Amino acid sequence: MSAFSLSRASVVARKEWVDLLRDRKSIFWALFAVAISGPLVLCILYFVAKSVSERIDKTTAAIVNVAFAPDLVRHLERRGIKIDPDPADYRDRVKRGELDAVIVIEPDFQQAMAEGRPAKITLVTESSRDRSAPIAAKLSREIERYAARIGSERLMLRGVSPVVASPVRVEELDLSSAEQRGARLLQVMSFYALFAGLMGAIAAALDVTAGERERQTLEPLLTTPVTAMELAFGKWLAVSAVNLLAVTISLTGFLVALQFVPLAKLGIPFSFGVREFAGFMAVLVPFAFMVPAVLLAIGAAGKTAKEAQSSLSIGASMVGLLPMISFLRQSQPPWWDALVPVNGQYATLSKVLRSETIPTLDWAAMWVIPAGIIVIALFGFARTLANEKLLAGR
Repeated sequence: MSAFSLSRASVVARKEWVDLLRDRKSIFWALFAVAISGPLVLCILYFVAKSVSERIDKTTAAIVNVAFAPDLVRHLERRGIKIDPDPADYRDRVKRGELDAVIVIEPDFQQAMAEGRPAKITLVTESSRDRSAPIAAKLSREIERYAARIGSERLMLRGVSPVVASPVRVEELDLSSAEQRGARLLQVMSFYALFAGLMGAIAAALDVTAGERERQTLEPLLTTPVTAMELAFGKWLAVSAVNLLAVTISLTGFLVALQFVPLAKLGIPFSFGVREFAGFMAVLVPFAFMVPAVLLAIGAAGKTAKEAQSSLSIGASMVGLLPMISFLRQSQPPWWDALVPVNGQYATLSKVLRSETIPTLDWAAMWVIPAGIIVIALFGFARTLANEKLLAGR
């Protein structure tokens, strides 16, 4: 057999590409699912954030024994909070989620205030319900603000400066930029961009491996004057083209969706333009070529299409969990974080969103490591194709 020929491999790639396009419906729905999932989640996050913002702006304070604290009621009303006086069955209603939080004023509230004793207020909440937390937090802050005002007035009546009661003043200096604060809330883009690179090639990889074995179209290919490596290389190019298309469509979907989702109105400064698009593609292009090589090597080992599909789906799902390590990690990431496939891509994509300077080592890892994995996977795939047991179904 002659040496490796790129022209023969390209012929195989064109043949596989044409075969994949014949099943337009499957390819269309696979690409559509990848393209729509990220922007759809982005839109859902926007509407959830908008709903929470509107609920906070229109906060209603349910107060039990409202007549015992008229000054507190006036303070809350000045802060734009609507008062719901003396709600019935407030404990059960908080438990059921009908009320987000309830302020309970003790009967001796006014007497304690007049005598200079601490007046007790109970804030009844249901901490396990996430939707109630922002309202409860706002009411708690307003009560603390009211208490601080009363404390300052008491000190001034006694001829003492309120500054005396505040021996330490904390000033917060936030070094993050507006874009970085917005990117922290929208790291879902990094996850779904990787999701597109993981899931976009599964259907195509399955079709050109176990699918061809079941259709019995693989044997004629192996009888042609094409080496196993040329065959593996050609199939890899065809599947990589589909995966690269999935990644490009997914990022384009983000780019278009962000033009119509007014994040700035919610106080979320976020920018995803040409610069960020180019940064994402620089990370995802080698990733989009690496994933098909691995999927082909796994898919070729499956005896049936169902077995190969199960292996590919489980493998992609397990690999897809790796970015969660970075998302949930509370400690400083180790220096080798960028060298871990998938996890490193997620970390680098997050840096692109945050407009951070990405070290040269990280950029090199984004290309060198996928290239090494591609070489190893393609050799393994070619070896499987060259094995006579493949056609025997063993």
